[in-house]
Amino acid sequence: FRQRFPACGVELVISDAIIDLIGNKIDLSIRVGWLDDSSQQARRIGTFRQILVASRDFAAGIRVDKPEDLSSLPLVANAVLRKPFTWNFTRGDSEPRTITLREAFSINSTPAVLEATLAGGGLAVLPDYLVVDYLSQGRLVHVLPDWALPSGGIHVVYPAARFRPQKVTQFVSMLTEHIRD
Repeated sequence: FRQRFPACGVELVISDAIIDLIGNKIDLSIRVGWLDDSSQQARRIGTFRQILVASRDFAAGIRVDKPEDLSSLPLVANAVLRKPFTWNFTRGDSEPRTITLREAFSINSTPAVLEATLAGGGLAVLPDYLVVDYLSQGRLVHVLPDWALPSGGIHVVYPAARFRPQKVTQFVSMLTEHIRD
């Protein structure tokens, strides 16, 4: 964005927490996951799959054939999520299974959850775009690959406004194009 629009200043705030856009004078937020109802406007620009993963060494020491086998295993949880220990698994036409995993520890940062998982801290549910390279390198293992977790959205969230600055519109357009690639 800066290469294309060098005169436009950009301040990047990185946080897994939901930030007050108006109070912090922020033009937009990129939120990954599920949106709460709010007075803000949102536009879905992409989707992701959640994947249950473990480090190669951790996965070698466990046996998991079905979601119920997970209940005694430690989870590195993302504390920002509403229910970080409870997950709904589906497979084909079978009944969904809701499983509550045992907390190893919880972290309020998705990248830190990934690092703790890579270090063998336990299982983790992470977005596909974050783990795809680690899976192909063999550093992470997809646990229960025949079972699916709910997919989520990638959203641009704006404060409610009648008119949007051109810089915001251009940024969202470029971001949407990048995510679709």
